[in-house]
Amino acid sequence: ADRRDRRHHLPHFAEQRMIRPATLADIPRLAEWGQRFAERAKLVDHVGYEPADMANTFKVMIEDHLVLVGDNGAIGAMKGPHPFNYAHICAQEVFWWSEGREGLRLLDGLETWARANCHSLRMITLESVDADRTARLYERKGYAPLERGYIKVF
Repeated sequence: ADRRDRRHHLPHFAEQRMIRPATLADIPRLAEWGQRFAERAKLVDHVGYEPADMANTFKVMIEDHLVLVGDNGAIGAMKGPHPFNYAHICAQEVFWWSEGREGLRLLDGLETWARANCHSLRMITLESVDADRTARLYERKGYAPLERGYIKVF
């Protein structure tokens, strides 16, 4: 059985946890999760993690884009015109972190927002966080592979 089948076997209270748009009051918790995300994703090894900078990023995303929070995680995306075609509004995932069992519900919430506000949604996989498993999840949900990213730090 896949993950969607297993979630129906969770206790009733687990299904009732709320996924909601973040508020500015959520920024300290988001920054804490962001630190753990940056460490797990190995971003700290490449670009570092500045809590004040990330707090500002969260503020901008909460006010102008989308950040959803649950009890144990968050997902966020920015939207704007695609650089190759300004008429095409694209949402780009910036982060997706879940320490509980609400990760798929966070993604579903992001997709609902993107479907209502954008023409497409770009999701990423992280090489340090089981990229093949994440790719299989995306493909099951209808995403198509587009590109791979690399970084070179100077």
